Amino acid sequence: MEKNLYEELGLKKNATKSEIKSSYRSLVKQHHPDTGGQQERFLAIQNAWEILNDPIKKAQYDRNFFTTSSSFDSLNKNWEEKFNSKKYNSSIKDREVETWIKEIYNPINRSISQIIKPLNNEIKELSADPYDDQLMENFCNYINLSQKKIEKVEQIYKKKIVPNSITALGLNLYHCFSQVKDALSEFDRYTQGYVDDYLFDGKEMIKEAKRIQSKMSAEKKNKNF
Repeated sequence: MEKNLYEELGLKKNATKSEIKSSYRSLVKQHHPDTGGQQERFLAIQNAWEILNDPIKKAQYDRNFFTTSSSFDSLNKNWEEKFNSKKYNSSIKDREVETWIKEIYNPINRSISQIIKPLNNEIKELSADPYDDQLMENFCNYINLSQKKIEKVEQIYKKKIVPNSITALGLNLYHCFSQVKDALSEFDRYTQGYVDDYLFDGKEMIKEAKRIQSKMSAEKKNKNF
């Protein structure tokens, strides 16, 4: 029988979106392999989040899991399939990694940088007068364009399974752009009510994304990808 994804995140079936998000953030920090967590547990948390955070997948999960678990097998296995590939010989593995780096990692990493690099300047300009209509419109345009880039990033990431030999890099890439996506949501909330907490939380998420990005760059360099 498939796992209850709500229980995977320590939640009840009627958990709200904010509760799901809060629990995910807490668990992913606690069980991230970088902090000594087990990869299997971390993958399970990511799988639960990927489904419960997506309105369409969540609706299908809620509709099917609580009546029968068999009809949801394919969705529930999606995350594992991303990190488990067939056994290839060394030369094929090398080509597989090279292709993934070229077609998935590089364009996603480039898009993340295009979002992060102008952020400080965007916030600095807005801080001159957050209530100025033109300055706020400029900041909103930055958020909208960045969110469109993240949507493309998610589409790119789903195109190819992460090669088994670089699972950690694939995990970090997913975690990195997820942080950026959440940060943009926080910035968007800030523009709607000028609540500084949203702006602060968004900037902290961007810091975490930059940390992960630096780590990925070092790993890629060390392994000569």
